Amino acid sequence: MNPIAETTAGLFLVIGAHSSRPLEAERICSGLIRKLSEGSILNLDPSLWQNAMQTVPNQVDAATASKTLNRRMAVADLPSTLASICADAGDGDKAGVNLAKPISVYLSRYGEPTAFNCFILDQSDSARIYLSLTCLAVFDGGSPGSFAVTSTLLKACLNLSNKDTQSTIAQVFGRFGPPSDSPYYLRVLP
Repeated sequence: MNPIAETTAGLFLVIGAHSSRPLEAERICSGLIRKLSEGSILNLDPSLWQNAMQTVPNQVDAATASKTLNRRMAVADLPSTLASICADAGDGDKAGVNLAKPISVYLSRYGEPTAFNCFILDQSDSARIYLSLTCLAVFDGGSPGSFAVTSTLLKACLNLSNKDTQSTIAQVFGRFGPPSDSPYYLRVLP
């Protein structure tokens, strides 16, 4: 890889039906974007994203997994490979959405991504928000066209039918509206 072209990128993606009011997932996303924007020098550090996700109150079914994938591919295939890993982690198929395509289009702008954080908030089910944070790092695999991708995945769920959870989310994130159409934010309809 050309070290000059190495880039780090981050993306927030909300899945949810069209609504005249902001979705809770959009409000949470906006709050987390603001929190991460406070420290602009390190705002793409995976540990900051993981800490930000863990500040969302009343999570149930939280899980963390880390693994290293060794892949042999052309540099041009990195965006689609990273997008596929994030889409699989985000379970977009459950919501009836092909997440890999919009994520790949977003990543393609960066040429040779060496690190990518992807935070997916899926509110296609009005009673729940599924949170999925994938932090990826790409390393040279030791031979031409070979790359190692390390993946850390955090998943959680917010039960919006629980009145306490709904109340806490409203208190913490109620003042935030939907994120603007920033280059690091995508809204996908199920």
